[in-house]
Amino acid sequence: MPFVDFYKKLFNKEDFKLKERIFKNSSLDLVSTQKIWGKYFRFVPVKLALPLKKYNLNSKKVLDIGSAWGEFLIHFGLSSKGIEVMPESVKFSRAIELNVDEYNFEDEWREEGESFDAIWCSNVMEHVVAPHLLLRRFHETLKLDGLIFIRVPTIPSNWLYLKLNRLLLGFLGYEAVQHINAFTRRTIEFTVERAGFKVIESNIFFPQNQILNKILNPFLKDAISFITIVAKKTPFKYHEKRPDVHNPNWL
Repeated sequence: MPFVDFYKKLFNKEDFKLKERIFKNSSLDLVSTQKIWGKYFRFVPVKLALPLKKYNLNSKKVLDIGSAWGEFLIHFGLSSKGIEVMPESVKFSRAIELNVDEYNFEDEWREEGESFDAIWCSNVMEHVVAPHLLLRRFHETLKLDGLIFIRVPTIPSNWLYLKLNRLLLGFLGYEAVQHINAFTRRTIEFTVERAGFKVIESNIFFPQNQILNKILNPFLKDAISFITIVAKKTPFKYHEKRPDVHNPNWL
């Protein structure tokens, strides 16, 4: 049994009310529904369990970017919303009573200003053409002091960590052929800060226990090949690109 599956079973319990809701309303056939349930909904996603509790996301209005089947969205506050581009995922999410808008957020942005308490963006930034532009849209959409949760695969900080991740996980997420951006912990922090946010913490959010996480995270956050950046919206204004004093004479 893979370690993650063992961990889920050890520290999580099935939500039978949620199971009934999904099987009763699913837009998919029974076999497909069973697969979706087992893979995405049976347990709270490992990457979500701790921040969900630590930041009370179950009571906040959260915008879920690339909400997929709704496995994160279903745990957020009742007025939360997802954005998803895959029609089958949107149909399923709506069938299980989730609010999901179907559009490509790289091509357009439909969200109103200062309308969400938090934005959840997991495994998206490595795919998008313009990460800074997307972060600026997040900034405009968040309420005052709103939070973003940006999770990305990262390049471990040295060769030993690279070897250990390959050994323990069997792969390095940042190398996926679909990815067009790659980050280290420090570069994703920098990218987030330069879009108008103050980083609160960089956390692997594992293990789920807050005390153990607080002890282990400082040592593991540069060793493990993924990170979640939690940051708060702050006032933002672009600096001048090239003040006159720095311009060479030939310009």
